[in-house]
Amino acid sequence: MSHQRLVLRPRLRGATRLVLVGALAAVLTLGAGPVRAASAGHVSTIDAATHQMTVTDHGRTVMTFTAGFGKPGFRTPSGTFHVLGKDAVITMTSCSANITCNPRNPNYYVLAVHWAVRLTGSGVFVHAAPWDHAIGRADTSHGCIHLSTADAHRFYDFSRTGDTVIVKNTGSLTSGPSGP
Repeated sequence: MSHQRLVLRPRLRGATRLVLVGALAAVLTLGAGPVRAASAGHVSTIDAATHQMTVTDHGRTVMTFTAGFGKPGFRTPSGTFHVLGKDAVITMTSCSANITCNPRNPNYYVLAVHWAVRLTGSGVFVHAAPWDHAIGRADTSHGCIHLSTADAHRFYDFSRTGDTVIVKNTGSLTSGPSGP
């Protein structure tokens, strides 16, 4: 059996070569790359109308949690999202979320948040909210989805980058400033 080796010798230089390499990387990433492959089977549906989160693996329900959502003026966006990343502990601030940097503002916060699963680049997370004693009864967050600490830890451990998360019935289709 004969083996031939294909050698590519680009004759492009500088910026043109970088643009083409970047475009190739983008095409490979957008296809059936590792993020899509990692999400196979894991789908979570979070319903603001029922304050319930249902986590499935290949169509089988594996977890159900009570959830909290964004308060008026900070509604959690509805839509289909994919897990962008996870942080066991992350510091969230109202200043970095473009809400307020004024410590006298009632929407000001600086919080160490545990078991944070990122859904958007603008700062919507599913995370533990031990300070929120109204989870499942009232929406008190600045756009994030609140879970109890135990439930958030279980969801964090189960989640993988690329997993599908469907958020529905929040009354908001856009993602503005958000935080805990």
